[in-house]
Amino acid sequence: MALQKITTSLIGDDQVTGDQLAHALTVVTSVTTPTIAASSDLTLDAGGDIILDGDGADIIFKDGGTTFGQVTNDGGQLIIYNGGSQMLKGNTGTNALFVGGVTVSTSAKTTQVAITSSSNAVAWDAAAAANAYHVTTENTTFSAPSNATEGAIIQVEIAQGGTARTIAWNTVFEFAASTAPTVTATANKTDIFTFRYNGSVWQEIGRVQNLAQT
Repeated sequence: MALQKITTSLIGDDQVTGDQLAHALTVVTSVTTPTIAASSDLTLDAGGDIILDGDGADIIFKDGGTTFGQVTNDGGQLIIYNGGSQMLKGNTGTNALFVGGVTVSTSAKTTQVAITSSSNAVAWDAAAAANAYHVTTENTTFSAPSNATEGAIIQVEIAQGGTARTIAWNTVFEFAASTAPTVTATANKTDIFTFRYNGSVWQEIGRVQNLAQT
């Protein structure tokens, strides 16, 4: 908001005089802009971003002097604290872990991710596509999923296109009696398979086959 010059013409006869006002006011000629001092851990880039770069560097949130939250760089692993307790930890090399679990008040959804076949093989990233969807385009084999984490659960919907294709599985997928199932070989039909990783193999824990797609 722009400052308006105060003149005696704006002051009524029964109010303070211009001389009294001049003695009472201190004229502000400049304003100091707050700055954040940089350190070996904290820097500001040209775009105004705050960069926290250093093992053990923290951003601490306080209310009335009491710490209620904190973000910490722990050896390249991000840790977020709620009060004094860890709430979330993880980095680009591992899946993020919600310490103590996650409470969902209504319903939860795992985003569906399409995975495709190239050179008769399907590459499946277990971390990026836990809820996978594959539309068949060729006879193919599901390769061993990458980013496997013990206890992880993944599933895939295999949707046959206008021409039914065959599906094979890498030996890391373990089925009942160690026998891979025959995928429904009917155009426009769907099979859904669910697996849990025990640290060694992906054990099948669910199977529904020959579903209509519409």
